[in-house]
Amino acid sequence: MPSRPTSTGRRLRPRVATAAMAGSTLLLVAVTVARLGPDPRPVGIVFVWLACITPPLVRIDVAERRLPNRLVLPALAIAVPLTAVDAAVRQVAPLEPLLMGFAVGAVLYTCAVFGGLGMGDVKLGALLGLAVGCFGTSAVLLFAVVSVSSAGLAGVVVVLLARFRGGSAGWRTRIPFGPFLLLGCWSAIAASA
Repeated sequence: MPSRPTSTGRRLRPRVATAAMAGSTLLLVAVTVARLGPDPRPVGIVFVWLACITPPLVRIDVAERRLPNRLVLPALAIAVPLTAVDAAVRQVAPLEPLLMGFAVGAVLYTCAVFGGLGMGDVKLGALLGLAVGCFGTSAVLLFAVVSVSSAGLAGVVVVLLARFRGGSAGWRTRIPFGPFLLLGCWSAIAASA
C-alpha cells in the first residue's frame, strides 16, 4: 500500500517552490545589473520587471500551456516607451529596439496563424524582442537561435522519451514555447556586452 504524503510534506512544497522562484528572480536581476553596468539606464526597469515575471511565466506555461496577459501586457506597455527612451539616451536609433520587438512578434504571429504557437507566445516574443533589441541585432539573432534550437531539442527529447515508454508522441506533440523564449532572452542578455 503506497504511503500518503504527510501534511508536513504538503506544506514544504509551496515553500520550496517559492524559494526557487525567489532565487531565480534574484539571479536574473543580478544578470541584469551585470549587463547594464554601473550607470542606470531607463531600460533597467524593463529588465528588472522581466526578471520578476520570468519564474511565474515559466511555471504557468509548463503547468497550464498559457502565458497570462496580466503578466505580459503591462510589461509590454512599459517596455515600448522605455526602450525608445533608452535608445535615445544611448544615441542610437530609437526605433531599433521597437523594430526588433515588432520583427520578433511578426515572425511568431505568422507561426501562430499556421497553428504552431499561441498568442501568448506572440505577445511574450514581442516583449522579449524589445528587451533584447536594446543590445542590438546580434543579440536578437542569438535570442532567436537559442529559443528555437532549445525548443527543438526539447521536442526531440519529449518524442523519444514518449516512444521509449510506448507512447504515441509525434511531430505534432505540443510543448510550451514560453520557457524557451525566456531562455533565449536571458541567454542573449547574459552574452551581450
